[in-house]
Amino acid sequence: MPDIDKPFCIEADASKWATGAVLRQKGPDGEWHPCGYLSKSLSPTEWNYEIYDHELLAIYRALMEWRHYLMGGEIQAQKLNRRQARWSLFLSEFDLGLVHVPGKSISQADALSRRSNEQDDVNSDNEDIIVLPDRLFIQGIDLEMKKDIAEWLGLDDFHKLALEQLLDQGMPPIKSALSDWKIDGDLLFFKERVYVPNDLELRRRVVQSIHNTPGVGHPGQWNTIEQVQQDFWWPGMAKFIRSFVDGCVICQQSKINTHPTRTPIQPLQPTPNSFPFQVCTMDLITDLPECDGMDSILVVVDHSSTKGVIFTPCAKTADATKIAEIFAAEVFQEMGKQLSIKHSMSTAFHPQMDGETEQVNQEIEVYLRVFCSKEQTRWKEYLPLAEFTHNNRTHSVLKKSPFYMMMGYHPCPLPTIFEKTTIPLVEERLQELKRVREETTSLLELARQQMIRREKRKLDMFEEGQKVWLEAKNLATGYPSRKLAPKREGLFKILKVLGPVTYKLDLPHQWKIHPVFHAALLSPFKQTEAHGPSFMEPPPDLIEGFEEYEVDAIIGHRPKKRPREFLVSYTGYDSSHNRWI
Repeated sequence: MPDIDKPFCIEADASKWATGAVLRQKGPDGEWHPCGYLSKSLSPTEWNYEIYDHELLAIYRALMEWRHYLMGGEIQAQKLNRRQARWSLFLSEFDLGLVHVPGKSISQADALSRRSNEQDDVNSDNEDIIVLPDRLFIQGIDLEMKKDIAEWLGLDDFHKLALEQLLDQGMPPIKSALSDWKIDGDLLFFKERVYVPNDLELRRRVVQSIHNTPGVGHPGQWNTIEQVQQDFWWPGMAKFIRSFVDGCVICQQSKINTHPTRTPIQPLQPTPNSFPFQVCTMDLITDLPECDGMDSILVVVDHSSTKGVIFTPCAKTADATKIAEIFAAEVFQEMGKQLSIKHSMSTAFHPQMDGETEQVNQEIEVYLRVFCSKEQTRWKEYLPLAEFTHNNRTHSVLKKSPFYMMMGYHPCPLPTIFEKTTIPLVEERLQELKRVREETTSLLELARQQMIRREKRKLDMFEEGQKVWLEAKNLATGYPSRKLAPKREGLFKILKVLGPVTYKLDLPHQWKIHPVFHAALLSPFKQTEAHGPSFMEPPPDLIEGFEEYEVDAIIGHRPKKRPREFLVSYTGYDSSHNRWI
């Protein structure tokens, strides 16, 4: 028999259809022996309780059953719902402590909660109910929106009553003019479409509920208008929807930019009376088939006067970053002071700034493609011939070959049967070179001006403090698939305007990249009144003195890092706030 002066232990458990419990007390042998068993099915109402309420119900029933053994004592109050609070009044009569243990450790109570005879057939219809996620629904029914539209129409009783009066008692011409209008219950219809009252937030919700759904898929302006006007109408609807779509952040960040930023062409300035290779441009052709340990070509073009080229084979694996830093910081600057040479940096990932070298790159690739397509690993052998061929061709602007601009004569690429030499006397050659190079400066300036005049379109300019998107094609953003990643990252504030086409951005500290970008890689951020604010940036919660932000999604991870790192986005913040944690 139980001894009421000794402590008791209740093991309680719950299943989908019943609760079970065992009352135990420690005997003289130190073991916990059962003193009573309890099993009871759930009612139809109790069937729909949350799982934690099922567990608490099992405890409640056990205490009710054996209260004559367990009465007395206190229990510490917790934050409970109304049902739990009601039960806690009863629990407060007992001196008890609640401890969670796995069901397999209390096998008897677990078995009592699963007795088949306690299962009620009337409750089995809920077993196969599956709550589907929102993304699986093509279109949902927004009953709340219908209610809000009706309430707004109710606030405008004057127009509603006037319309009813005209439709019922108006003159025939008026009735004919209003034949497209109809009142059905609490809603007003125009040509069988619901009229949306003049409320910005309500109209915004209507467009958002259609434009943002997976079944519609963030279409463009025209398709969004087509989708909305199937069921809704209001004056100026098309203009409102176009403004809403313009301000949609997901569309701005994810879609292909069919209207890229228009920037002015900035051809390099010609240098008057310059010597050969006084002003040079350089670029690399990489990822060629390996030949004698080389897989790249360094292309050097004389920009100043001769348009000559120098092709040098090199390896892509060379640590060019560190070498370039030392060269630019020490050797090049010191040589530049002595030789009056200046280092002019071009913008990364913008070949238009140094189009001359890019054009030569294409010429080399064509030459090697013609002569090396069947023996691609021998491209290095043809490089000197490719250089000679370019330097011996007449330039389209200079009307003379780079060889003639450098040496004053044309070398002969093939054997000749004529004995007459083409090499002039030294004095004559120097005079000829001086004259030709003076003419070259004016020709180069003329070509530069023609290139600028060719671009007659309106240019896009950004201002300091403006927020912009940054093209993500050259960024390591951390997404698993670049194909499915957003086309642009942002938003970033412009810290400084460095030139007509270069801007310094305020990048996250985790982005260890140069913060200066060409305007062609930037897109203006559009925020419209119709769409409203896109990023609310809610303040963090303070938990034990630390700021906590709500995580929206885990975008990617670095499995090889120790400890493993995850790229997370935060609710209410743009992608520039994404962090590796």
